[in-house]
Amino acid sequence: MKVIHYIGSLGFGGIERLVYNLVNEQNKRQVLETGIGVGKLKGEFKTQFESLNTQLIDFDLNSGFDLNPFKILRIAKHFKRFDVLHLHGFHVSVALAAVWSRKKIIYTEHGNFGLGRRIKASDRLSFFFRKLFFKSTKTVICCNSKFTKQYVETKFYSGKRLKLVYNGSALNHQVNDNLKRKLKEKYDANYIIGTSSRLAGFKKVDRLIAVFAQYIKVNPKSLLVIVGDGVERENLEKQVSEFKLQAHVVFEGYQSEVATYQSIFDVSVFPSLNEPFGLVAIECYSQKKPVLVFNDGGGITEIVSRFEPKDVCLDTKVMIERLNYYFENEFAWKDHHIDQLSYFSVKRMEQDYYNEYTSIVRS
Repeated sequence: MKVIHYIGSLGFGGIERLVYNLVNEQNKRQVLETGIGVGKLKGEFKTQFESLNTQLIDFDLNSGFDLNPFKILRIAKHFKRFDVLHLHGFHVSVALAAVWSRKKIIYTEHGNFGLGRRIKASDRLSFFFRKLFFKSTKTVICCNSKFTKQYVETKFYSGKRLKLVYNGSALNHQVNDNLKRKLKEKYDANYIIGTSSRLAGFKKVDRLIAVFAQYIKVNPKSLLVIVGDGVERENLEKQVSEFKLQAHVVFEGYQSEVATYQSIFDVSVFPSLNEPFGLVAIECYSQKKPVLVFNDGGGITEIVSRFEPKDVCLDTKVMIERLNYYFENEFAWKDHHIDQLSYFSVKRMEQDYYNEYTSIVRS
């Protein structure tokens, strides 16, 4: 069976990381041959993708409305060489080429709904075409969480072709012991609260800073470490300054060895609002660290509730109580945590998608 994946770029994003891990796992199957079509063959993750035993195809697409007919025909020609087209994002030209190729299509809905930012006219147009694509084709739509599935049912499509396939993580994130030692020396604090995410949109790191401003009154020697970068960084730094927390909050920016930073957190907090999934929670659990979220966090709450339901916090007061709980009590790694971690592995996700491929090819 030949399967081609489509992604927009090779940047260091959650979708790109997931596709990389998925294809890496799929390549272990003797019965599968994989390919990856990329909107633009560039990005920080390009070197890692090139190390895969997989053909990379540059679709040479510009905006989401690059409707060059010659590009569409060329993409369709590539698609015709495969049995299954696995799309991880929406582009009108890619959708047209997929339909034109008359091949079986699986679309993974990663929750790119524009949540947490201003919706532009181009977004609305793209949503209209995505809705049309879902309704007028036989595409199997796999959602990465119940939250994402409910949103799709409300806004795009509701029917039998809608499936639930949770994302999976590689779970083998390497920790740099030398860097870990240096970080422990650098962070002179008795309790490290950390987060690692894009500083934009629905990530809502401002909510965490507001919580920390209250928690530090309970534990003055605590430290907040923020790993990641994005358009909201300047506003967040301003918020820290207004709370007079400069000595207690560290902005580390983007870090390629994020697992090492997660390994020194005493507790991780992801204050997202309507997060479609939340792979970072799995990454932190793989380091045996507790994870706190708000109950309006979307898909990430589905993960945390499997490990420790009490860590899904109703409000700021409850989150401060849980922060203090983990300051006084070490996170106990239990047998059922191992089972849950295994469930959110790439191996399980790859098997789920292989089952979907087999099903649609047979149909």
